[in-house]
Amino acid sequence: MFVTIASLQQPTFHSEFSWPRKPGQSMTAYASQELDRRVQFVSDRLETAVQAAQQHFGQSSCLFFTLPEFFWNVPWNSVRSEQELLELGWACMDRMPESMERLMSWARVESHGKIILLAGTCATLVKVGEGQDGHFDVINYLLSVNNFNFRKEGLPELSMWPKRHVSSIDFGPCINSEAGYWYFQISEDMIIKVKDLSSVVAEQNLAASYNPAFSNSLIPGCTFSLNLCLDYAVLQEGERDQELRAIGSNIDFLIACGMAFRKGKSYPSSVQVAVRNDGMGKGRCEFARVEAGSITQVLPSMIIEDTLHLALIELD
Repeated sequence: MFVTIASLQQPTFHSEFSWPRKPGQSMTAYASQELDRRVQFVSDRLETAVQAAQQHFGQSSCLFFTLPEFFWNVPWNSVRSEQELLELGWACMDRMPESMERLMSWARVESHGKIILLAGTCATLVKVGEGQDGHFDVINYLLSVNNFNFRKEGLPELSMWPKRHVSSIDFGPCINSEAGYWYFQISEDMIIKVKDLSSVVAEQNLAASYNPAFSNSLIPGCTFSLNLCLDYAVLQEGERDQELRAIGSNIDFLIACGMAFRKGKSYPSSVQVAVRNDGMGKGRCEFARVEAGSITQVLPSMIIEDTLHLALIELD
């Protein structure tokens, strides 16, 4: 079978896409503004990818569309207090599902074919405890949505895959560390203590149920898996299989900001293709063939309008 993969190259380490926060603008209003801008931007790029895929790769069974890590985040130094930091997290977690629903409402399967959007990540912080024992837990998560499976209320099914390991660059300058924690300088007068290992597990909201798993077998014969940045380097094979709806991945996606394909990386034997979308620097998108658990060659891709990479992948 043939599958098309479109990856949007976008710098995300410094939230380069963001407009500055306006004086007096609430954090909720600012986050909502920036999410709306990104939804429109992704919608335009997705439309371009669909047209190109239909023109060049008409035989494809579906289109995967990927975004890099931190795509939905605003600059951390726009936060001025702990209350605003919490408000930012609440706003993002509330609005992100709505953003995915809007994107799929514009991309109907009848005209666009089957689309699976792997929508980069949004990193949020949740306060745990108070005083000396107080710290922040991280929910840095990717939402997966498609345009052909819907819940009873007519909204698209959603799956969430969280990053487990927190990197020392994830929340601005890291100024210190201790066993199990990072200390980040969010803004000039604000330092936060962040747990370096998230306890969040995958979730899915499907027509039949809401449960702790990730839908990764949406197309027969095309099971996929996800690695979010540092997890790619430190997770052991099979460590999170219990969070997946299906094992035996054919395509492994690396969604990152500063994590390259690793020489000697051992993939499960079922993986045939590795895909990387990284937001560090100017951004980088790559496609590679995997054989017997190792990357063997870089696969060609078509570049559309400088930042949109398109590849046709054949799976056995």
